Amino acid sequence: MSKKDAKIIEFKTSIVKHGIEAATTTYLMDRVPFVFNKDRELYREWKRKLGKLIDIDPLNITIIGSGGIGFSLNPHKKFKLFSADSDIDVAVVSEHHFSVAWRSLRATKLPDVRSSKDREAIKEHRNNYIYWGCIATDRVLSYLPFVRQWTEATSAMAGDNPTEERDVKIRLYRDYESLRAYHMSGMENLLSTLMAS
Repeated sequence: MSKKDAKIIEFKTSIVKHGIEAATTTYLMDRVPFVFNKDRELYREWKRKLGKLIDIDPLNITIIGSGGIGFSLNPHKKFKLFSADSDIDVAVVSEHHFSVAWRSLRATKLPDVRSSKDREAIKEHRNNYIYWGCIATDRVLSYLPFVRQWTEATSAMAGDNPTEERDVKIRLYRDYESLRAYHMSGMENLLSTLMAS
C-alpha cells in the first residue's frame, strides 16, 4: 500500500468512526502540520513570527491544506500528496480583520475594478465566501487596507524554515465557528468522492 493510500484510509476511517466535525477538528485544527514534521516548537515559533507580522495572536493561526495534513482535500486534485510545489495555506481567525475586509469588499465598486479576474473574485466573496465567514485574501488582498502588511508578512514567511520558497496564502475567518463550518461543508462535499475511492 502506498503512503498516499494509507493516509487516505486513515482519514476515511476517522470520518466513519468519529464523524465529519471531529475529523475536521483533528485533521485541520488540532495537530502539528505535516510540513513541520512533528516539530511542535518550530511550529509555535513560526506562528509567533507570522502573528507578530500581521498583528494576530499566534493561537489564532493554523496551517490547513496539504501542508497541514499531508495531502489535498480538493477532490479535483485527487488527494495529491504534499510536494515541492505545494503552497502553504494558512487559516487566520480574526473578527476585527474580517470586519475590516468585509467592509472594504462591500465598498468596492465593481465598475472601478479593472481586472475581470478581480471582479469575479469580489463577486464570489460577496455571494459565497462571506456567507461562510471566510475571505480568501490571496484572491482579494489588493482591495484590503492591510495589503502591504500582509503581503510583506507572507513574503517573509516564504523565506522561513520549513516554508521557504513556497507561496504562503492566508484565508481569513470571522471566528472558529466559521473556520469549522467552512471546512465541514467542504468535507461533506468531499465525502462521496472519498467513500467511493
